[in-house]
Amino acid sequence: MKNSEIIEKNRKAVILIELIIPKENNQSQISIRGTGFIISKEGKFITCAHVYDQIPENERQFLGVKVLTKTDEKGISQYDRFNIELIKADRENDLVLMQIVPNEQQNFQTIHKIGDAEIVREGDEAVFIGYPLATELLAMHFGITMSTNQCIISAVKRRGQDKSLHFFMIDSHVNNGSSGSPVFLKDSGEIVGVINSRISNKIPYSEGKIIDIPANMGTCIPINYVRNLID
Repeated sequence: MKNSEIIEKNRKAVILIELIIPKENNQSQISIRGTGFIISKEGKFITCAHVYDQIPENERQFLGVKVLTKTDEKGISQYDRFNIELIKADRENDLVLMQIVPNEQQNFQTIHKIGDAEIVREGDEAVFIGYPLATELLAMHFGITMSTNQCIISAVKRRGQDKSLHFFMIDSHVNNGSSGSPVFLKDSGEIVGVINSRISNKIPYSEGKIIDIPANMGTCIPINYVRNLID
């Protein structure tokens, strides 16, 4: 399947997770926290548990999502913002199931097709869609910008040092804000994983400082864990 076809079938189901904290004088502090993807017309969606857990409890009430509604002829996208609620979590596998709280009865576009991560092999081509942190800078000038990346599955069935989380790897740099992005197998257009971290090298620098050098590799949670969460 062409990259453009995958994007077109799924773009409205990929959502931006943001934190808007009210300040004095009608000002707000806005920050992009991650990405998610809608799995039901009623607005249930998946993202990474750490995207939710890293927010202090007293600020979680200000978490919300922006859902793409349409893109005009000039390429300018329009979004609606909604509040969200936590349904349940699988923190061992860094996943949460959440609910969009609609302003009125409405049907949300869902991910086109959920696949099976067991069929993923090293060398398979993949595509992921998300809202990396860099879009905050672009948003100042061009509005919110969704990002799409093409990558290759570089390793499968890997485990962390604590032997808990099972993941596969991609050969693409993962920016902050990309956590929760859906990964699609290019051949089938099916979602096979969820981006949850990047791999980087932390090198000691002068005066105790540390430089974080990206290794242009990311880790992904197999979609099968999502199936277990929503079943």
